[in-house]
Amino acid sequence: MENTLSMTAAWQEAEEMRKSGKFETAFLIFMESFKANADEGSLWRAVHCARKLGKFDEVVGLIEENKGMLLSSQALKNQFCWLQYDSLVDKNKKAGNWEAVLKASEEILEIVDDSNELIFRLSLFSAIDAAKNLKDTQKLLELTDRIGPEKLPSESESYKGKKILSYRERWYFARLSALFDAQLYEECRELSLQAIKQYSRRIEFSRRAALCKMMLGKYGEAEEELLAISRMRGCPWYIVADLAKLRFNIGSFNGALEAAYEATLMHGELQSKVNLFTLIAKIQLVLGNSESAKNHIMLACSIRKDMKWKFNQEITQLASRFGIGDKVPLPKVALKACEKEWHEHTNNNSEKSETVECSSEPIKTALQGFITSIVDDRPFTFISRADNDQKVYAKISDIPEDLRLSGAEVEFDLVESFDKLKNKKSVRATNIRAIEAEVVAA
Repeated sequence: MENTLSMTAAWQEAEEMRKSGKFETAFLIFMESFKANADEGSLWRAVHCARKLGKFDEVVGLIEENKGMLLSSQALKNQFCWLQYDSLVDKNKKAGNWEAVLKASEEILEIVDDSNELIFRLSLFSAIDAAKNLKDTQKLLELTDRIGPEKLPSESESYKGKKILSYRERWYFARLSALFDAQLYEECRELSLQAIKQYSRRIEFSRRAALCKMMLGKYGEAEEELLAISRMRGCPWYIVADLAKLRFNIGSFNGALEAAYEATLMHGELQSKVNLFTLIAKIQLVLGNSESAKNHIMLACSIRKDMKWKFNQEITQLASRFGIGDKVPLPKVALKACEKEWHEHTNNNSEKSETVECSSEPIKTALQGFITSIVDDRPFTFISRADNDQKVYAKISDIPEDLRLSGAEVEFDLVESFDKLKNKKSVRATNIRAIEAEVVAA
């Protein structure tokens, strides 16, 4: 009786210590209490103290030996999951051991569901990160199947003073990547459009939708969408590079070169553009410009060697074609010849553009159609013509405010315009107005 009272007093004292952050002494008392009584309360508190102290190994075995108690106690389940996360998931994530991260995360997900919001989300997205790093597309599909985007927070969060992607956005990125890699382009396209509705400013979702069009063989529509994205504020260089690749694949070599040169001069690290330089070399080979092709392959080889990256079969063959061996100049040296070419080409095109005169007189008048979409901060849209289903470029500033709505039916005229990216004359909508109601005779 005296020992029981003494243990009860010690247990209560340990509980006060635990609550005040004195985990070391509290841990020892709770461990003793559990050995004596095999009670859930002592085990829960021992695990909690062990987590705070980082004494993972001392209680993992204890939990394994008492799984029956674990299955019957929600509180103990939560503590065990947090212990697993702190001891295995977080530690292995920092070490880059993605196999271990995936294994531990999936063990947690076997115990908890999305009702335990925080630990579930942390474990699920740790598993998703691991699957992405392991390039396991099937696993990524399985993991993103565990929860729908509507159950995840849509607002961005802050970490160390910086805004980070919301869980919902992260889910979309992971799911779209898996669907695309699995060649499920129809489903990927549909989900991309769903993501765009919620996050219209995320250019990546629009890009993914356009690339799905391309993979489905709808090259004209894909080119049109990539062109539209390329005109958006803050468009990254690689989307213009996507446009160049698409044009190259369909045999539009001059257009491909225009877009590729445009991408080279946009903001971005040199090494990230190494595949773009290889693409330019391939385009120039087709166009018969061997010297330019050699310069760009030299630059690509130089960057790969400097970064200690492997040479894939394509670049090895191209390098061999031009007699480029192991001895290549440093990237900053190889860059000079290419950079000079990019600027000269751009300057020549600018001079050509300045001499192109576009008439302000309408080519066609009183055409009808509807506005395809209005996206915040995007200074343009397209009008789908009613007579032939073609889409016409239109500036938002040319559309009356009350008509700046997706699907709004409008009447408009066509005038000449100049597309700098295509370096040729085009057309755009002007004098955009509401369709006048027909007057019915009495």
